[in-house]
Amino acid sequence: MAASSPSSQPTPRSPLVAVLDLGKSNKKVVLVDDRLAIVASRSAAFPATCHPGAGGTGEGQESILVEQVDAIFAWFLAQLRELGREFPIAALAVSTHGATIACLGADGRPAVPVVAYETDLGEAGSRELDAEFYRQCGPLERLQDETGTCDLPLLINPAKQILFLQQHFPRDWARTTTILAYPCYWGWRFTGQLAAEPTYTFNHSFLHDIRTRRPSSVALKLGCVPHLDVAMKRPWDRLGTLSAEVQAATGLGALPVAVGIHDSNAALLPYLLTRGDRDFCLNSTGTWCVAMHRVKHVQYGKDELGQKIIFNVDALGSLVKASFLMGGMDYQLHHGLIGGSDPGFAAERLAAALARPRDAILPGAFASQFPRCSGGALVDGAVVPLADLKSGARPGFLAEATLAHDLLNVSLALQSEVAIRRTGVKDGTAIFIEGGFRQNATFLAVLAALFPKNPIACTSLAEATACGTALLGHALVAGCDPQALADRIVIDEIPVERVELPGLAAYRTAWLKAAG
Repeated sequence: MAASSPSSQPTPRSPLVAVLDLGKSNKKVVLVDDRLAIVASRSAAFPATCHPGAGGTGEGQESILVEQVDAIFAWFLAQLRELGREFPIAALAVSTHGATIACLGADGRPAVPVVAYETDLGEAGSRELDAEFYRQCGPLERLQDETGTCDLPLLINPAKQILFLQQHFPRDWARTTTILAYPCYWGWRFTGQLAAEPTYTFNHSFLHDIRTRRPSSVALKLGCVPHLDVAMKRPWDRLGTLSAEVQAATGLGALPVAVGIHDSNAALLPYLLTRGDRDFCLNSTGTWCVAMHRVKHVQYGKDELGQKIIFNVDALGSLVKASFLMGGMDYQLHHGLIGGSDPGFAAERLAAALARPRDAILPGAFASQFPRCSGGALVDGAVVPLADLKSGARPGFLAEATLAHDLLNVSLALQSEVAIRRTGVKDGTAIFIEGGFRQNATFLAVLAALFPKNPIACTSLAEATACGTALLGHALVAGCDPQALADRIVIDEIPVERVELPGLAAYRTAWLKAAG
């Protein structure tokens, strides 16, 4: 566990919501006031740890990765105890990263480990799991249309996670009576109460029919329908109060706890409340770059089935069409392979880079919008496989760190353009950039040039996930719908400067052809 990072200001007068924000990289306790100002924040890292392999068809596998749920819980209790001595906490609300479930037995205790979705099964293991999943449940395109779920690698689809647990922990799985989405698992840890809510339930799980919002044919085939709660609560509904155990450990009283929310949907919520009357797409960037656009109907376009495109339900119950790529992971991988530092934005230098359409960083090293491309680079028109780059090959432009970084940022902008367009944006749809890529001026310049008929702006809301989650707690305390709190939210829009990039159109055409 990494050291905690405290940050605090003088004690405020208004009651605070304690947000338990479980990101994949860091876990946070963030205190947020009723104007969405962050008053205190503590963070720590709890990487997934190895768990011994278990029998079933997975016998022989050395280990799987599991979340450190007990260590995280103990850390949360300690932080709440310290913060509660200094600040007036009125409620708790939870948001978590996606793709994680917890399975409880009839005794109310975990029946199987909380598996980390990044567990690497190896090429052969992944192939076998996917083949068995689609053999049992049906073809991908039919399932994607039914559930609004796309195929994702590793164990990022919860339904595949269930099949994996059935194979590797058959005896323990047999004891499972309740499947909890990750935010609701943490709600259960703090209150002892069970619930389900839509933002996580319908998020690329394969387990629910996105149109009827009932368990899907996949849930039926996997035999887990009895374990799923179909009585959805709203994310800001009262789950319960802190249990006696938690009250004793933290010194806090019987504080109310909201049901909880998926992290990307938490980041979206402040925009829905303040810009719900506008047509906009939020591109939330980081490890995962998720483009989210409200729509009226579930409808996949002609070439969208099989792509990384999903339909989800937002905190207010409306449909969202979302597409994504692991942009942060892609950047970090190639930044490390290139070496040196990112030089930042320079229009003349970028124009020179765009004049090289036979050189490119290709998508597909991680989940992307290009399923037929598996990463690597195009060097003077020839593909250099990703494996060669990882082995140290640096042919052509890849030996020039400045040029290579420019083309990396161009690649990420082109990938993001495809992802954003696939959410159904039209001319005039506002595109808001939130998260880490707001700091990447080259990425922003290219993206703005790719959308000449759309307002493009970075937003000022820091810690969007924590602030969106805090709205649940403040709505719970006030006994109102979050929409009644809209006037408390201030999100400035900082328009991205438009830069003339005359070589971009030709480069884009060549890049798209190379990326398939």
